[in-house]
Amino acid sequence: MLHTLHVRNLALIERAELALAAGLTVISGETGGGKSLLITALKLLRGEKASGSLVRHGADELQVDGEFRLGDGARSAAVARLVEQLCGGAIDDDLLLVTRLVDRQGRSRARIGGKPATLAALRELGAFLLEIHGQGESRALMRPEIQCETLDAFAGTAKLRLEFASALQAARALRERLTANARDDRERRQRLEFLRFQHAGMTELRLGDGELAELEQEHQVLRNLDAMRQQLAAALGLLQDGDGNAADQLARAARAVQEVAAIDRRLEAAGEQMAQIEDLVADVCRQLQSAEARLELDPSRLQAVQERLDEIHTALKRFGPTERDLRDNLARTEAELAAAEAAVADPEALAGELRRAVDGAAGLGRKLVRARQKAAAPFAERIRAELQDLGMQRTEVRVAMADEFAPDRLLDDATEHGPVPVDIEVRINPGEPFHSLRDTASGGELARLVLAIKKTLADQDRVPLLVLDEIDAEIGGRLGLLVGRKLHEVARHHQVVIVTHLAPVAAFAQHHFLVGKQTAAADQGERTQSVVRLLHGAEVERELAAMAMGDGADAAAVQQARRLVAKARELG
Repeated sequence: MLHTLHVRNLALIERAELALAAGLTVISGETGGGKSLLITALKLLRGEKASGSLVRHGADELQVDGEFRLGDGARSAAVARLVEQLCGGAIDDDLLLVTRLVDRQGRSRARIGGKPATLAALRELGAFLLEIHGQGESRALMRPEIQCETLDAFAGTAKLRLEFASALQAARALRERLTANARDDRERRQRLEFLRFQHAGMTELRLGDGELAELEQEHQVLRNLDAMRQQLAAALGLLQDGDGNAADQLARAARAVQEVAAIDRRLEAAGEQMAQIEDLVADVCRQLQSAEARLELDPSRLQAVQERLDEIHTALKRFGPTERDLRDNLARTEAELAAAEAAVADPEALAGELRRAVDGAAGLGRKLVRARQKAAAPFAERIRAELQDLGMQRTEVRVAMADEFAPDRLLDDATEHGPVPVDIEVRINPGEPFHSLRDTASGGELARLVLAIKKTLADQDRVPLLVLDEIDAEIGGRLGLLVGRKLHEVARHHQVVIVTHLAPVAAFAQHHFLVGKQTAAADQGERTQSVVRLLHGAEVERELAAMAMGDGADAAAVQQARRLVAKARELG
């Protein structure tokens, strides 16, 4: 769950800290006071896009820190594995710190467990930590693809849907290749011949690793054989072959030092060093002799090296200019050549591959349809049961979905969400026909339907934190207690945070934060900022009274709020 939320320089919020706990947390306050900014802060932690305009005026960047406390269980273990996979970090004391920073230019930085992370990593982790539903969720749920995802979340078929989508995409790609082959066969064959010519030019060179550098070094030696012989002979003469050479002189000096060291032990180290010098000079002489022997090579070797260098340099002008560039060019050419050869392959073979791909996608599609049909009735029944608790006792729910589909139409008719569409239908009034969820007219009814569906899914999913942004906006006070009770039930298995204007909903909160604006003196005049504070005892009752009656709420309104809290505790 989210243990602590720190927000700094986010629009009107200069600095805020929320110490959160388990259960139902309510955020309330006047319109425009900054409640939505707290939802924005949570969205930033979830890896959603951000604009530089969110940075508070006069500040360089905004920062949001979320400290998540993990417990036991499979999801916490999955989070720990994911953190290690994404950034190589470990979670200490079951606390995970997630940080998001955004500067005035809109550039974002993220840290997971104190280690730098990408926004993609943040989004992947965020899906395990929290789920956010806003007012737009009601409209989003009307879209067929969202209804597919909703049913799959209940049925546990999300992975199967992704497998079907992948198979469908692969089959469509094969069909596009087959169509393109027939259309562009001549151009493709010309390109294939060119690629083969290029590939032959690079592979026939047979350039070994480091061969160019070795040849250039050898070429330099071969061009300077006489000079090297003279210098090597001179060096060997001075070191060991000539009269009074260095080796003899060093040997006499070494013996003299050893004799002195036999008298004065303090010179033993000097004697050992002289012996090392003798060995070092002898080693140098052996290296010079070996080099001198290597100079006795076949005179035709220089010509052979020169010809090989010319061959390599000519190839590098075409495919380089460096040896690494040539190898990269070869790799790209081989990849394109393989694709081009596959593209001009036997059309019958490609058609056969397409048939097999369509059959595979159709098999996954039938499996997905059967699994959804099996889950449809229990899913609808669970939603109907939740709606009874929300004052819609006579509402019926069903999932409309075709039983079969034509495999030969699969590539044209299917979507990545399935071979046949899914439509959640409701009948609110007995005797009336079923209507698609998208045709439900009443905003209050639609909001309750969405809440019932979310409650049904929440029982399936164990995402630690569920954030709801005014999804009860179109529900009147009469239904507030029913909605509040339902949210209280969800909060038994999840940490729930809701932004609401409804006092009956807020009455169920275990923790109540108030967000408001205040103006304070600043260096260049007055500045407005949003302030967040946790309410206690009588403060909660006064805020509930204000939510119900406005800022002018009197003692009677406060007394009514007190009864509302008592009623919520009785129902909860």
